Amino acid sequence: MDTLLSRLGIPDAEKRVFVSLLSNKELRAGDVLFEYADVAEALYFLQEGNLAVHKYTGFLEKMQVIALLDPGTVVGEAALLDGHIRKTRVTAIKDSMLLCLKNNDFEVFCKKYPQSGFVFLEYLFSTIALRLEKTSERLARIL
Repeated sequence: MDTLLSRLGIPDAEKRVFVSLLSNKELRAGDVLFEYADVAEALYFLQEGNLAVHKYTGFLEKMQVIALLDPGTVVGEAALLDGHIRKTRVTAIKDSMLLCLKNNDFEVFCKKYPQSGFVFLEYLFSTIALRLEKTSERLARIL
């Protein structure tokens, strides 16, 4: 995490505050990180292990794995939007270690350090844009 924040140019003092807001979350293989329709209250940074993202297919109650996530991935970033409801289920494929950032903690950080908060949101936006681009490319190949 420290490397990412340094790469984003967040000053050392603010970086220490940001890191202090993170808590560890461990998952065993098969554990659910979050469930479809949960209120999104935190985003996660996958440090070790692998996760699967499941989405309802529209056929009864069937779910399909739509993404496999590797270490270094941000998970559940829509939690930074107030009142967001999860649209996927995320489970651990194997034992995993994550860092958790609660929405409320990030809001406090942004009020105190608006420039660093903005830089972090730019990073998230670029990550989301890249995911959307890759998803569009996969969809175009299927169609």
